[in-house]
Amino acid sequence: MASSTNEDHSKTQDKRSMSNNFYKPDNNDRKNLRYYFAQYCSATSIHGTQYLGERGRSLIERLFWILVITAVSTLCVMLIVKTYKKWVTSPVIVTFATTETPISNIPFPSITICPEVKTDPDTFNYTDAYVKRMMKKELNYFEKTMEQSISLVCQENDLPFGDFSGYNDFIEDDGVYLLITSAPELDPIEISEVSWKGDKKKPDDYLDFLFTREGVCYNFNMLNVEDILRDPEEYSQNVSKKINKIRGWSLDGGYPKISVNDSYPRRTVFTGLDGGFSFNAMFVNGSHLDYVCGDSLQGFKVVLHHPADWPNLDKHFRVPLDEAVHVGIKPRLTTISDELKSYSPENRKCYLSDEKRLLYFKVYTQNNCMEECFANYTLKKCDCQAFYMPKFHDGPICGPGKRKCIEESKINYMAVDGDKCACLPSCTYLEYDLELTQTNWNWHSAFDIFRKTGLSSSIEIDNVHLSRLVVYFKDMQFLSAERHELYGIVDFLSNIGGLLGLFIGFSFTSCIEIIYFCTLRLWCNYKKYGRRYWSGEPELVDGKEE
Repeated sequence: MASSTNEDHSKTQDKRSMSNNFYKPDNNDRKNLRYYFAQYCSATSIHGTQYLGERGRSLIERLFWILVITAVSTLCVMLIVKTYKKWVTSPVIVTFATTETPISNIPFPSITICPEVKTDPDTFNYTDAYVKRMMKKELNYFEKTMEQSISLVCQENDLPFGDFSGYNDFIEDDGVYLLITSAPELDPIEISEVSWKGDKKKPDDYLDFLFTREGVCYNFNMLNVEDILRDPEEYSQNVSKKINKIRGWSLDGGYPKISVNDSYPRRTVFTGLDGGFSFNAMFVNGSHLDYVCGDSLQGFKVVLHHPADWPNLDKHFRVPLDEAVHVGIKPRLTTISDELKSYSPENRKCYLSDEKRLLYFKVYTQNNCMEECFANYTLKKCDCQAFYMPKFHDGPICGPGKRKCIEESKINYMAVDGDKCACLPSCTYLEYDLELTQTNWNWHSAFDIFRKTGLSSSIEIDNVHLSRLVVYFKDMQFLSAERHELYGIVDFLSNIGGLLGLFIGFSFTSCIEIIYFCTLRLWCNYKKYGRRYWSGEPELVDGKEE
């Protein structure tokens, strides 16, 4: 009996021992986890966590610090998100350069001059034909064809009785060419004179022919159409006299260190007339004045623009008859820093010259992009293109009957297709601020004096109007601007690190501490103390030894 009792007692102890062995690992794991977390809380630099793991702290104290850490961490995350959004949406800042830029580093502006006189009455009298049509009189074929063609450049007539109804919706290339053949000569009596940096020549030596919405215009210092348009042959009215190819210049890179006189577009190193452009005696024959065609203002429309830009006649100023206009230029140049070139155009809010391909233009500028956007919208809405627009393919040319459609397209194209066009500014762009001075030019009195003394030529000036245009830089240097990173990756990380350090004391080292406690320290403890005492807590280890 005693032996049986001993056996039963031994079995009971074995069962208890097995039961204890089954539950003991769970208890040890919980203790190890609690002790290990306490070790981390006492070692880390993160603010407030030491109170969570400190032994002997009451539950209410632990709850208090949990709420504090949660609230502070939430506020920190909100500020980090705000900083991230600012980094993503506004990574660029434009600041002034620390040194001034000489004017020799930039091209002299391109000057487009458009006479208000559109026709030579000896070739075709537009007013007579217009009056006949308004009076319901029959026009012969020549008069009807010419009147339809000339009306293309007379679309801004502001007279209350102006009527452009009844015109054809489309016009042939020959009709557009008539605008050229009927235009008056630039200098028929050879009295005009163009000066560039003091070098005086005849207008034909400096000015190129250009076709715009104003009809026949003349240009100084613009890139050749072969350097601007992808398909210059489609610009059917291109009869430029000279081929001024780009020499030693690029839109983004500017000029290399070569002679100022060997580069094109032209540039200058001097201010005032000695380093600028002047057009003396811009000739208008009084018998050619036509107050029905156009807006009844006589003289010349002038646009100053970047040499790579297609001229935008909306930005013109006027040179009236028998007056002198002096234009002082103050350039505004914006460049881009090297670190921004790796950004996407959407983030830096600008395009490099080779990033956005235009259909019509080789050179990307915001102005050229908008011209192309307008041309595409007009083609889509009006089923034709305006006669002065660069063309990429054969298509119908809008006649005077499409005037209203073109005007509506001009107003609406940016509102409707603006997002599709995505005409961001060029990363390197140059604009010219103008200061105009205008005064009467009493050249008749000087001619009368010369005539009396026999010094003047036998030119008949009784019915002649002359004007003068002078364009020059006001200062030899100017302060440019540059696009910089507002928040680079280093600045962004610094701001985040500052917020984390300010609110919760978190740093890159804190992140390494977390990784260390979750990996290397845990593995080393496991190797040193075994699976049941992986926390390495002295209380557990000492209990094991006992």
